[in-house]
Amino acid sequence: MLETGRRILQDLDCFVVYYSIQLGRCVLFSFAALAVVLLLRYTCFKNRLFLKGMCWAVFLVIPFVGRLKLFYQSPWMVRLFWWWNHACMKYAWVRYSYLAGMLVTAVVILIRRRRVKNFVSNMKKRNLNGHEVWVGDFSFTPFTTGLIHNRVVLPRVMADNFLPEELQLVYLHERTHVRLGHLWLYFLWDIGRSLLWINPFLTLCTKLVQQDLEDICDQVTIQKSGRSAYAYGRLLLKSMSLLRAESLNPGVAFAEIREYRTTKKRFTRIAAFRPYKKKRAFAICAGGIVAVLGLFCLIFQNSYPNYTEHKEIMILSEANEFVEVGDKAALTRAIDIGKKEVKVDQKAMNQIFEEEEIHLDSYFILFGGFIKMPGIGGGGNAVYIDRKQGDGLLRISYQNNDTRFMTLFFKWI
Repeated sequence: MLETGRRILQDLDCFVVYYSIQLGRCVLFSFAALAVVLLLRYTCFKNRLFLKGMCWAVFLVIPFVGRLKLFYQSPWMVRLFWWWNHACMKYAWVRYSYLAGMLVTAVVILIRRRRVKNFVSNMKKRNLNGHEVWVGDFSFTPFTTGLIHNRVVLPRVMADNFLPEELQLVYLHERTHVRLGHLWLYFLWDIGRSLLWINPFLTLCTKLVQQDLEDICDQVTIQKSGRSAYAYGRLLLKSMSLLRAESLNPGVAFAEIREYRTTKKRFTRIAAFRPYKKKRAFAICAGGIVAVLGLFCLIFQNSYPNYTEHKEIMILSEANEFVEVGDKAALTRAIDIGKKEVKVDQKAMNQIFEEEEIHLDSYFILFGGFIKMPGIGGGGNAVYIDRKQGDGLLRISYQNNDTRFMTLFFKWI
């Protein structure tokens, strides 16, 4: 029982080492990617809302760059990242600190999402203009929740005071978020910033992501509704006025300069609305999707596979030193590895040792196992050989560690 527990802990530690090394590399990549996205956002794509929003899609691929062969094949990449490999493999506190930070970030995000779900669960469902919405008594801006079962949530003050055509426009805005996949993008962004939690700028940029997607939603809603930008802006201003009047502290609506600036920019973009060509917008979105898929393919083609079987037979002395055998073919002929037992031709092995001047009275034969990345692997088996047992055929049974559940699981994750 104790041996089983020890093995499980060793397997779990391998998981932590493997993923902390990978994700640490992704974090360093995320800094560079964020710098490029922000540069494009404030320069080339400043007035191109669809392109500006598509820029954030590059972070969908960042968590997958950790297995790139580049980290081992490029000398400057080795020098740049090897310190992190060494720290994660040597110091347990480094790898487990990364794991702890990732879990804490995920829990915080999960708690916030849970609060929103509980907040909505206490609301009453109403039918407004043929649409089901959930209405709450507090002062909040309309929003949509639920990745699969979507719920459009409105404050009661808006549901009671807006005209039917105004409510229709508000509902259309929220449904546009759903149709454009924004709720899933927010979800994936939260997963990404949990995995790469060491980069605090990802969390700080969450509002920028929301702002860009909100601007896109405004543009699509205005065009789809057939209403003028002026009417849309007036409705937005009316909703803000109602919520401000309903708030317990009316003065907080524009209390922060940053909030005021954000609102001002949103109104400015709405006022500058110009009808766009649907085919062009579709082409931009399709091009962005193709670019992201292309990056995925490029990354996977230049990355290590999930695992590589370790087929080489190795000799280990009792002093835990590997013994190099030059004639690999002769070694393979002398050792026959079956599913449950190993057959060793002692005469052939003695001849190999004599020819290669290997002086060992006993040794271990290592075989099986797999490699995830250079220096990181799992599984493997060993049998003990005593040369004093004679020159005949030696049969040694063994328990195949490569068929253990944890080994198979580690292979495929």
